[in-house]
Amino acid sequence: MANIFDEPRELKKWAIKLANACGGQQVSTSPILTKLNTKRIGELLDEFVKDHNENTIKIANELSKLEEE
Repeated sequence: MANIFDEPRELKKWAIKLANACGGQQVSTSPILTKLNTKRIGELLDEFVKDHNENTIKIANELSKLEEE
């Protein structure tokens, strides 16, 4: 299995799978093409990493509290 960061296409396929796994409106591909926006990609990945790290710390703190009880 390829790393999702090896090719833009792999990251797109992963993102669609993730969006559809969240339920609600289904995301699909279309023949409408857009330009590559590396600035926006960077912003979105930074947001993902920040939120993921905050969530990981939150879970670790909750587990630590449970272990202390």
